Amino acid sequence: QISLVEAISIEDVFRLAEAGEALYGVVPVENSTEGGVNSTLDLLLDTPLVISNEVELKIAHCLLAQPGAGPPAQIAAHQQALAQCRQWLAAHFPGVPLVAKASNADAARSAGADKTIYAVASATTAPIYDLEIKVRNIEDNPGNTTRFLVLSTETVGRSGRDKTSLVMSNTNQPGSLYQQLAPLADAGISMTRIESRPMRAGLWEYVFFVDIEGHIAMLGDLADIDGNGTIDALTDGLLTLRYLFGLEGDTLINGVVAQDATRDTAEEIEAHLEALMPAL
Repeated sequence: QISLVEAISIEDVFRLAEAGEALYGVVPVENSTEGGVNSTLDLLLDTPLVISNEVELKIAHCLLAQPGAGPPAQIAAHQQALAQCRQWLAAHFPGVPLVAKASNADAARSAGADKTIYAVASATTAPIYDLEIKVRNIEDNPGNTTRFLVLSTETVGRSGRDKTSLVMSNTNQPGSLYQQLAPLADAGISMTRIESRPMRAGLWEYVFFVDIEGHIAMLGDLADIDGNGTIDALTDGLLTLRYLFGLEGDTLINGVVAQDATRDTAEEIEAHLEALMPAL
């Protein structure tokens, strides 16, 4: 059985998982409309946690308010939710201030306490805070989907359908990023994502989040095969190289990748993530 532990923010999810108060932490990392979730990416740089699973969920936003509420004085939600509904809100509530909250649940809580505040959140949030759904499906992109990471202290073994994420930085020299990534192409490793974030240590310096197909152990195998050439070329000139996760693909059910899990466990993870949506 999975018991849910409530967290008030993304930062709190990391804190609870790192302190051992929760075995797993679930955080949003990428949205199909707005791209990367910056607070999650920044926290991944320093956490001792690894990413053992990932889940993709279609996100449907609703506009919530107290029954009988008049025109809103403000509309509250997490900044990602506000961004995902930006065009709809501008068209239907021009001039109404949009207020960013730590989570959509926090926004709904504010709406439940103040009749002049509307909240953007999921439909399942409404009854929790005695709100009614004013409008459903207000997201600008009907296919709006968010990718969530499941954080833990557990590493994942090989399955044959794996994925690994790297965090790397390099010196600011011509061709340095190409030189980092070329060994992956030379070794036939597919890169599925690359994203940059500013480094906090220097102005206009960046770290790169890179997702590749395959388990992290394969880099060691390649090193054995090619006499360490792949590893040396990948790490040459790097200031930082961290391995964040290897996602095991043995159990893949409706977007849930579950480590050493049965079908029931994988479906249970997804069901609990659906239930967790009010807090995301």
